[in-house]
Amino acid sequence: MKALHTTAKVTGQLLTIIPSHPLPDSQDPLFFLWNGGYVKAQSVIPGTSESTECVVIVSVPGFLVKPINPEPTFIRLRDDVNSDDFLEIKGGQSTWQVLHATLLAACELLWMKAVEGKVPLKSIACITPSDAKAFPYQLSDGTPAVISVKACNLLTVSKGERITMCLLCEAKVTNMRSHIGQHILCALSNTPESLKEQVGKVLPCRFCGQSGLPECAIRIKVLASGPPSVEMKCIYHFVFKIKAHTRRNVPIRCTLCHPVLPPEPGKSTCKIIPAFVDAVWRYNMVEHVLNQHAEYSVPGHREAGAPLPAEVWGSMRLTDLEQIAARIPKEHWQVGQEGDKENAPASGSCTRKRPALESAASLPLKRPRTAVQPLQISRTSIA
Repeated sequence: MKALHTTAKVTGQLLTIIPSHPLPDSQDPLFFLWNGGYVKAQSVIPGTSESTECVVIVSVPGFLVKPINPEPTFIRLRDDVNSDDFLEIKGGQSTWQVLHATLLAACELLWMKAVEGKVPLKSIACITPSDAKAFPYQLSDGTPAVISVKACNLLTVSKGERITMCLLCEAKVTNMRSHIGQHILCALSNTPESLKEQVGKVLPCRFCGQSGLPECAIRIKVLASGPPSVEMKCIYHFVFKIKAHTRRNVPIRCTLCHPVLPPEPGKSTCKIIPAFVDAVWRYNMVEHVLNQHAEYSVPGHREAGAPLPAEVWGSMRLTDLEQIAARIPKEHWQVGQEGDKENAPASGSCTRKRPALESAASLPLKRPRTAVQPLQISRTSIA
């Protein structure tokens, strides 16, 4: 039975299915109905430059087959479909229907099985149908109806391209790093969002927003000079630079887990041994300290414990600008620690110069300097 499970293949055709048209205000579910046809594509005639239209036949491993149990339905009794679209059905009376939600669930399940079975991406057939509206399946407005965002993104990466579709909200974005970071900030501050897939609950990945995936583990190596090096295998990962004094969701080296030794006597700096260690995304530092360093307090989360070192709190504290950019309501903002100075200029920033023309009232008064000279007395001699 095991051999049959791993080697058996199923060959079949692709059905052409069309969506129903429920009224906008109705609570009727969306169905897809078979119109009696099959997906067709142009096939080149061997030895010639001509082509002919043929029904597409696909063959897949048996473990990638999922029954969906369609239901019979009478076309003439429905008011949410056009009966003229079902002329290929013999008799034109009845057909099969399946819920849109069922197709979506089957798609995600089959992709999960394909990943578990380590199906090579190159073995997935690419079909160009004669009728672009027949496949991939579409909704009434022409948008894709059955699609796996995870699968699409993985195929994009396999072609050497950068992913532009967010796994969480399925929006197309140009700056995925910043986009996912805003989703994470909203989740951490309990700011509700309308997402297709929720942000991971435990230390979410900076690039995909998911939790618990081994490929999303990140390591960092801090060098004596120059930017640190980063290691990770998330398929959404792309090369980026970590700049000094940056205020965004970047990987950092937790100095509570990996303390820096004090400098040797007579030296002002300490020697850093370059080695890869587990890193923590900056937006995950609060959760990291709560779970791994119970001896420290965390503003807004845990009052008991010693105050966090200034360096650690400074690396994890969110700025007003970050929280405004993520559209977080002010009542959900991160609680500060005593002594915080919001948006204070960096140590290397320039101070503001006084304008050349300034009101006289703002200038300090100068007391005029008077020189004291000895009194000259004129004497007249009388003979």
